[in-house]
Amino acid sequence: MNAGSSAAAQAAAHGAGQRPGLWLRLLIALGVREEPAPPEAAMPWLKGAEGELATQALIDVLIGEGWTVFHDLGLPRSRSNVDHILIPPSGAGIIVLDSKRWWATWLTSAVGGRLYCGEEDRHYDAEKAAFLARFVRDVVGLVDLPVLPALVIHASAVADGGHLQVDVDNWPLPLHVFGPQTLLANLRERAGRPDPRRAARLASRVAQTTHPYVEGGS
Repeated sequence: MNAGSSAAAQAAAHGAGQRPGLWLRLLIALGVREEPAPPEAAMPWLKGAEGELATQALIDVLIGEGWTVFHDLGLPRSRSNVDHILIPPSGAGIIVLDSKRWWATWLTSAVGGRLYCGEEDRHYDAEKAAFLARFVRDVVGLVDLPVLPALVIHASAVADGGHLQVDVDNWPLPLHVFGPQTLLANLRERAGRPDPRRAARLASRVAQTTHPYVEGGS
């Protein structure tokens, strides 16, 4: 499944992509009227889908380097979805990556240990990323392998050269927040020594314990 599918479905449910009537389409074709903008309620979901697709375009190049990459996964007994799961060539753990697209004119930063976009406190997104990482760890059954939760922020510039770390309650290590320009380099640092059999076993466990996300599913 492609990234952004669940967000796009939510946008459609909120009215995005609905075709205007025949008369309005004719006026648009003649240049008398403009294509109507998506409804306000659909905009967050459209931005979410854009962010997920932008991340997919970045990280899919890692597949050719021995990584396994999953997009838009559902978890059992949950309505939550996981934007991206990556398994490095070493098979030495899982990276649970959540994509965001925030205001381009606002800076993403850490203030007092909390995640902000401009003056808006967005720390709940860091907390959600850690929650999803715990959920994935438990679902997949990872006892002795690490799970790294991370955020990648599109549009909004990320302070500190494009890589922040923030603390999250009930998570033992800092949560990483990347800009797209720093994401791949940091992921590649975690590739480790290739172990194809180990990586394939872990990828199989992820595939068996998760499923492609379906809106409204569980």
